[in-house]
Amino acid sequence: MIGVTILGSNSAVPAHSRHPTSQVVQIDDYQFLMDCGEGTQMQMNRYKIKKNKINHIFISHLHGDHYFGLIGLITSYALNNRTQDLHIYSPFGLQQIIHLQLNTVDAKLPFQCIFHELNEEGIILEEKTTTVECFKVNHRIACFGFIFREKKNPRRINIEQVNQFLIPYEFYDHLHKGEDYTTPNHEVIKNEILTT
Repeated sequence: MIGVTILGSNSAVPAHSRHPTSQVVQIDDYQFLMDCGEGTQMQMNRYKIKKNKINHIFISHLHGDHYFGLIGLITSYALNNRTQDLHIYSPFGLQQIIHLQLNTVDAKLPFQCIFHELNEEGIILEEKTTTVECFKVNHRIACFGFIFREKKNPRRINIEQVNQFLIPYEFYDHLHKGEDYTTPNHEVIKNEILTT
């Protein structure tokens, strides 16, 4: 099941009880951060988001209200001795900005920041239960939207039915994917009869 926590939905200027853009998407045990405006960490604390479960951050575009909180989050991770890699997806330019900020204060990270530059539409992340796809958005500067998809669990084979219809073992992977079986006599046996 997919859950979304809106940490902020306001534009560039914070307003009373509204914060710059940031959302956490949760799918099973995975948590993903989308955008990281100012105050994101405070909102994470407020909503009891476990920061260390976030290994992938998606920045839609490089207007400040979408990423000005990122350097603070990264340095907080360093202060808390994070060692797990952090993957950051964004249009061109963010890696240079973050490196400039870290170099200016001579910060050494105990983990690796891995930047993924977005240029083309398509799948940018595939996890065990989730895929993330990006698509171009019409904006004044390079901008991407993100689609989070939960992978369907494979269909479970009904052994009694499979044995009754004499389905060959070599076809089982196709049954798991939801495909129908066609017999040598061209009879189609629907997948829902053979699986649950």
